[in-house]
Parts: sequence; structure tokens; C-alpha cells
Amino acid sequence: MTRNSLRLSLLTAAVGLAFAAQAQSGLRGQSEAINRLAADSGTTPEVTVHSATGAARFVRLPRAAGVAKMAAQRRARPMTDAARQDGSVQFLKNYGGMFGISNANEELGAARITKDRQGGTHITHKQFYRGLPVFGGEVKTHYDASDNLVVANGTFVPGIDVDTTPKRSAEDATRIAMTSVVTDLGRPAKLNASKPTLMIYREGLAQGVEGPNHLAWEVVVGNGVDVREFVYVDAHTGKIIQKTTGIFHAKNRRAYDGLGIDPAPGPNYPNNPFWVEGQAFPTGVAEADNMIAASSDIYDLFKKAFGRDSFDGHGATMDSIFNRGDGCPNASWNGTFISFCPGTTTDDVTAHEWGHAYTEYTHALVYHWQPGALNEAYSDIWGETVDRINGRGGDTPDTARSNGACTTFTALPPRVTISAPANLAGVKDAGGASWGPQSFSVPGTLAGVQVGSTSAACAALPADSLAGKIAFIDRGSCAFSIKVQNAQNAGAIGVVIGNNQGGTAVINMSGSGPTIPSLSVSQNDGTAIKAALTANTPVTLTLSRGGTGTDSSVRWLMGEDSTAFNGALRDMYTPTCYGNPGKVSDKQYTCGPDTRAADWGGVHNNSGVPNHGYALLVDGGSYNGQIITGIGLTKAAHIYYRAQTIYQGPFSGFPEHADALEQSCRDLTGMNLNDLKTGAISGEVITSSDCAQVAKMALAVELRTPPSQCNFTPLLAKNPPALCPSGTVASIAADNFDGGRRGGLKWVMTHAGTPDFTARDWGVVTGLPGQRSGYAMFAKDIQGGTCAPGGDESGLQRLESPEITIPADASSPRLTFDHWVATEAGWDGGNLKISVNGGAWQLVKAADFVYNPYNTTMATAAAGNTSPLAGEPGFSGSDAGGVSGSWGRSIVNLAPYAKANDKVKLRFELGNDGCGGTFGWYLDDFMVYRCTP
Repeated sequence: MTRNSLRLSLLTAAVGLAFAAQAQSGLRGQSEAINRLAADSGTTPEVTVHSATGAARFVRLPRAAGVAKMAAQRRARPMTDAARQDGSVQFLKNYGGMFGISNANEELGAARITKDRQGGTHITHKQFYRGLPVFGGEVKTHYDASDNLVVANGTFVPGIDVDTTPKRSAEDATRIAMTSVVTDLGRPAKLNASKPTLMIYREGLAQGVEGPNHLAWEVVVGNGVDVREFVYVDAHTGKIIQKTTGIFHAKNRRAYDGLGIDPAPGPNYPNNPFWVEGQAFPTGVAEADNMIAASSDIYDLFKKAFGRDSFDGHGATMDSIFNRGDGCPNASWNGTFISFCPGTTTDDVTAHEWGHAYTEYTHALVYHWQPGALNEAYSDIWGETVDRINGRGGDTPDTARSNGACTTFTALPPRVTISAPANLAGVKDAGGASWGPQSFSVPGTLAGVQVGSTSAACAALPADSLAGKIAFIDRGSCAFSIKVQNAQNAGAIGVVIGNNQGGTAVINMSGSGPTIPSLSVSQNDGTAIKAALTANTPVTLTLSRGGTGTDSSVRWLMGEDSTAFNGALRDMYTPTCYGNPGKVSDKQYTCGPDTRAADWGGVHNNSGVPNHGYALLVDGGSYNGQIITGIGLTKAAHIYYRAQTIYQGPFSGFPEHADALEQSCRDLTGMNLNDLKTGAISGEVITSSDCAQVAKMALAVELRTPPSQCNFTPLLAKNPPALCPSGTVASIAADNFDGGRRGGLKWVMTHAGTPDFTARDWGVVTGLPGQRSGYAMFAKDIQGGTCAPGGDESGLQRLESPEITIPADASSPRLTFDHWVATEAGWDGGNLKISVNGGAWQLVKAADFVYNPYNTTMATAAAGNTSPLAGEPGFSGSDAGGVSGSWGRSIVNLAPYAKANDKVKLRFELGNDGCGGTFGWYLDDFMVYRCTP
């Protein structure tokens, strides 16, 4: 769906959770809760559904509904905060089933109450499971100035079923987290760790996909300077579930080895300040003056316009450090202070870094996927807003921007222009590199380096092996800069890196060191280039970057005055000028993976989408079929601030951002807003027409559009051919499991495993995923285990058919079955085996599948896989872009194994290693058949 807004009658179409029985029960509970709410309030609520949980994420009621009065039994006198809180709790008791809440008293924590300047009251309830916090889980209720409860929203994780007794201690988690962070750094470091916090961690929330729940230790590892990592360690298996950075940078760079230079904050912090509030200003040191003044600018913006006293809302001291000596050029917020390399303390960059602090203390957006991109975008938004209103810095010329044009202050996007062979000729979109020259035109002939290998150029190459050539190298298992440096050392005059994912997506490469021109091309263009190189077809091309656009304006450029960055970092009005996407479907959109090397799912790159939305809303423009009338900076800033502080939460992605903006605009309609600079009444009043522009902006930049260009394909294809290429299907043996085990074939279930293996077998279940009706067989991919003695869950579940006789007239027997797969990718999975006339069991080969064969070969025992199916082909993993599955049909040709009058048995086997798992394997509509004339 492009717009994930569902009315009451459509809620039952929501995506179910992967544990099917819980999902179907949950959907019923949601539907019942909304029906009850509609009946009690006399209105039809507008409901949007969370793509990762299948439950409601945003419920909106007309003000006329007066739900608060109904729920809280409002008296004639004005309501107190205690009464509002009671009303909120009662509302969630009565209707919390919409979000998946089954027991509000046990699953919701104490309320946190905030107020807004419009007279509204907002109550936040954190989610708990058996007394443990659920990371990112919270539900909010919102009262308007008349004490009507008009909105409830949030991310609640329903259906949690986790053993809350950890098998790995807090000390184990600390050791694992510390080791992992040191490994990531690639250098010795003096680190310390926080006291671990035990919690429930739901995978997939940041990405907006379904995922498993874990009991997890949260460990914060850092050095108080440039390292601050939030590490989530599975408290049963010891596996790292997720790592999230707590250092937010203005530019996505990586740097190592301070070489003895004291890192920020240096020996003066915190006892020997250079300047404190009340001392003479300016100080006479330009870098310090820029930073101090810009810190004041953003404080004044939030205090005067929105009434927020510093980033924490309670007057926190704003510490900042200039002349930083490590990781340059860069600037960052580390949870305590902001710090700057020389040449980076401009007003917009300083305000950007403080923007991360304000984000941390308001919607606390996690630093992954779309929430991370929104985190970066909000920092750009506040940085550019400060730049527009403070009257300092190089803000001229500040003329209006043209649709789709780059500015004359911006080098044009990089391009790879192929001249030969003819079938490849043309201009290819490319991504740039943070190292080397930023303006160049380099013609040459392409030379492939270990074409097709992800480890290509990760080690030194023979001297002069690339002399005078442009090298083509696959993206892969080491940093971009390492590959390019090795090519440069071998004599290359330039490098093209071919992406290995994302189809048409192009990537910008971070790092430092090499000095030769370097660009990246998309997976599709890279595949075509590799085909030519493999066929020994010469490829001639030109790498180019530089030249400028046509708009004589610095408007919406981010960091344009920062000398250390050699120009602006991003263009918010035309993000593609810097290789960032302007809408979700743009080929510049980063499709992951969720790793440090890939910028945590593209947080800096994909920030271009919400950045563009803000610029379009402020100034207006024509884009993607939408003509938007600008509403101005004051109105837009108030709408975005309200969305940030009232409706958004840690896992808000672009769709949730759209919901929050549209509701915030409705809330502010008719309000006379405060001036952004003075705080005085501005005379600007939001109207319904302004809210229409917000909606059009969301359509223009596609905030609710899934990134389909990422090719997040399902594990099982969805368009099977006819069961018979000709003739008619004649069943030999079949079972749809709807009669349970006694109603169909007489299956035999067995299992085997280590002494620690928890006995489990295939079994008939209902409440199937994907809202499939009826019954199916299911084998669970258990999430427990420790991969160590005492908790080694390595084992196998077998589902064996009775003996089936192939009729005398069946020369080419076949098999079909429907199934749903979601297992720990590469480690756990299943396959099909056959025994003929009582003979040994043998694997049914992938080549004998007519449709939907095995999707992978599972990791080998040598690689550490302890599954009984290690090294075998099988169905393993989940649908791309998530950890859940979807139904598909497989068709198998049994002729290579059995002929007429043979007696066969078929066996489905699911194997798993000693720890970690997701959901399992469902099997339905099994049939052995022949095709009759």
C-alpha cells in the first residue's frame, strides 16, 4: 500500500505476526477493540497499521467524539492531570487491543505527562513485559485543550513470549559487547561499559519489518569521547542482536589512529573552560566564536519559539569543544557534548549537532534505517532553520530554488560515461567517494580485478598490474578505501566499485586515504560491466565529477560555509545533487545492509527524503506530480517540532513521520504561532490549506511508499506454473491437514539432537501466518539455546509420509506443496528427502524442482554450523528486507527417483544449530500426483 491508512472495516487485513496463532488472535482482538471504540464513541476511528507488528500505530478520532469524556467520566470542573492519566489508562484498558495490549496494568508503565502551548496534554506509557522494559515500546494518548482524547499512537510489541531468566550473565554480556566494539574499531582502545540493563528487544522495528523478540542485555560501551556504542546481547545465546552508535556525526566519515594527539575533549574538560556564560563575547577566536554563537542560536530557537529550555527541556548546560584533533574533518554529539574539528564550527553544522541532542531527549530516534535517516534529517532541518533566521554566515545569494536544479556552489553529481561496447554505452548514475579529488574527468580502459569476488582487492595486488587502467572492483568484505588504495598501489588511475545489492541503487563511499578518482555504480550496471569483462570485451569509459549547477543560491545547502568539508554536505531542496534520494523510489535510496560500513542502512544518505520534504513544504515547488504551495519557515518548523515531541517515537520511520506531521498540522490549525526568532506572536496562523500542502508533500517525497527498488524479494516466488504442463492433474496421495493428523495421511514425526535438545516435532496447527485459512504442519525454529554445552539446541525434526505406491500408469510422478519459511539465515533450514522401495534416504536435488527450489546451501560444519543439515542445500532465511516469510508453492519432478509401481516415502526435515532461531517452516496442501492425457 502506498498509503497505509486503514478504516475500521479494513483493519482485519493487517499483516499478521509470524507466530500465526498469536497473530490471528491478535487481529481478532484489534478488530474487537476498534468495533467497541466505534460503538462507544459514536464515530469511526481512522487507524493506520504498523508494518513491523501488524497492530495499530496511529488511531485518530474526531474531536467531536469526546472519547476522553466517555472514558474518564469527565465532571463539569476542569480535569486534573491525575484525571487525564486515569482516563488514559482506562482508555488503554478498554481499547488497547488495537495496539496488541492485553493487560494494560501489567504491560504499561507509569505515565509521563507533558504539556504543549496549545493547551494539550500528552501522556506516554512505556511498555513492559513481566517487569522488563521493551526497547522502543511505548503508547501515547493525546488530549486537546478541551480535554477530548483525540489521538492514541505508538509502537507496542504484541504477543511477546520470551523466557525472562537470562542464561548469559551481565558480566558475559559486558565482555561480549566490549570485545565486539574493540573489533569494530580495529585499534586498541581504553573503553568502559555501563551496568547492563535487561530488556526485551524486538528485531525489525527500525526497518519496519516483522522480527523475533529477544531477552537482551543493553550494554553501553564508550570512552567518553569518540566512542559510544549501544550493544544488545541476547541474554540466552550470547549472540549480538544489534549495535547502535551513540555518536552522531555531521559527515559520515571513518578515521583511525589519533597518533598521540589528545582526543576531544582534551585535558581542559570539564574543569578549565575557555569561556562560560556571562564572560565577554566575542572571544577573538573565530572557531570558538562561531560555535558559541550558534549554540546560542539553537537554544533561542527552541526556547523562544517552542518553549523548550535546552535540549533536555530542563536547562541542561550545553558543553561544546572546538579545535578537536581526532577524526577530522568532522563534528559530533556524543551524548554529553558536541565537538568540532577546525573549519567545521559554522552555524548550520553546530546547530545540526545540537539537533541530535534535542532528538535524543524527545523522540529518541534509533540510528538505523528510516528512523536513523529521520534522526539525521531533523538535525539538518534545525541546522538549516537556524542558518535561515540568525543573519550570520555566508547566506547570500539566497534566491528561490528551481525545481530539480543544483546550485552554482555545488559540484554536479558523479557520472560514469561508457563509450564502448555499444550495448553498454551511455551515462550511468554513480556514487562518489569522500577521498581523493572531488572534481575530475578521467578517460580510460577498464580492467577487472578478481571479478565476481567480494574479497577482490582486499589484499595487495601485484605491482603495476593495473598501470594506466581504471580498475573495476566488486563491493564486498573489506572497506571501500582499502580496495581503492590497493588498486592505486598497483598503478590504477581510477576505480569503479560495483554495488552488490539494491538493483538500481547507487552508494556514496566513505573512508579516507586514496588519492585517485573513485566512483561507484549500481548493482545492475555493475553486473552488465562484469559480463563484458568476463567475455574479454574491452570497456572504455570516462569517470567524471565536478562542474556546477545553474541556481545562483546557497539556499538549503547544508554546511556550505564549513571550509573543512570543501563545500556543502547536502542539498535539502535537490538532494540528488549530492547523490542523496529526493523521494523513496529514487535509485539513490540506500537499501542497506544495517552495518557500520553501510551507514546503518543509509541514515545519512536516505535523510535526503525527509530533508526534501521540509524544503518543499517551506518554499513550495513542483515535484513528482505534486504542486506544493510553500507554507513558510515558521509554520513548517512548528509542525515538525510538534511531530518530534508529541507523536514520534524511537522507531518512527517515514510512514509514521507522515502521520505525525499531518496530525500536528491539524492540532495547530487556527493557532497564532510564535515567531521563530523573537518568540513574539507572529501573526502566522495555520489553515486547512496548509495541512493540504503537508499531505501533498508526503505524497511527493513518498513518505508512505515502500522502497520497492531495494528488491526485497520473498524467499518463495509467487507465480507458480500449472501443476501439469499438459493434461489433467490426477492425485496419487494428498493431505491438506484440515482434518488434523487423523484426517489425512498417516504421517510419522520423529526428532534427533544433542543431549540438550528440547524435544519438539512437527505438528498440526491453525491460525496460520499471512491470514491463510485452515490447518498446516509446522516445525518450530526454536529461538533458545546457547550454542554451548548445557544449552546446545542442535537438532532435527522429521515429518515422514506413509509409503505411497506410484500407479502403473504414472511414468512421471510429481509432488507439490505449499510452504512458508522463516529461519535463522544460513544456519537453520529444511529440505526434502526421498526413500524408494525401502532404500536409503537421499536428498531431492534442487535441479529436480520445477518451481521454487532450495534458495541456498546452509553453512558447513567447518564454518561452525552444528545443525545436522550443515552443508546441505535447503530452504533457509526469510523474505528479503525482514525476518518473516510468506507462502509459496514448490513443484518437484519425482521421475528421476521413482517409476511406475515403486513405493516411495517423502520426508521433510528441519535442522537447527545450537542457538538462535526465528520462526520455522509451515507445510500445507501436500500432493503426489501424475499428469493424465
